[in-house]
Amino acid sequence: MAVSVHVGVSFFVLTLAAACYITSLVIGVWVESGGMMTFGIWKHCVKDYLKQSTWKCKVNLSDFNMAAQTFSILAIMCYICGLFLYIVYLSCQSLHKSRPITMGLCLLSFSVVTLQIMTMVVFGVKVTQQFEEVSEAHFSDSPAPLRVSWSFTAAIVSTILATISGICMSIEMRNISIVDLE
Repeated sequence: MAVSVHVGVSFFVLTLAAACYITSLVIGVWVESGGMMTFGIWKHCVKDYLKQSTWKCKVNLSDFNMAAQTFSILAIMCYICGLFLYIVYLSCQSLHKSRPITMGLCLLSFSVVTLQIMTMVVFGVKVTQQFEEVSEAHFSDSPAPLRVSWSFTAAIVSTILATISGICMSIEMRNISIVDLE
């Protein structure tokens, strides 16, 4: 019994989504301002005004950053569970038509999407306020406006890929249900 195309695509796309999301979290710079300030969910950094080659970084301990950090850690945990479940699913032929496993994979994919969206929304809503506070504390004139970094874009791409993975598993779930009805 061969693995369906939908399951194969779903596994590949979810693995790619996990790699993109982990990369975006490890890089940690989600928005920046004119090369003078960077902000991520883990820390924010300000270029030292006197020593232009030195950065001063602080860990983000505000409530909204802790919420974003929690959502991102939960998303990573869902990725780990999902990829483990995929490996079990792909290695055991008897599970290829198992509705509970297929449904679990589908739900894990959409849980990842939800958690990633929550991470990005919480971060996006409050980063402007944090930007203004840090700007007032470190600069007399107004710095360049915030600009989205490539690592935040990688997180968005990861969310889209995880959605595609969930859709593929939903189609597989539908196909299994149709076969069961026949």
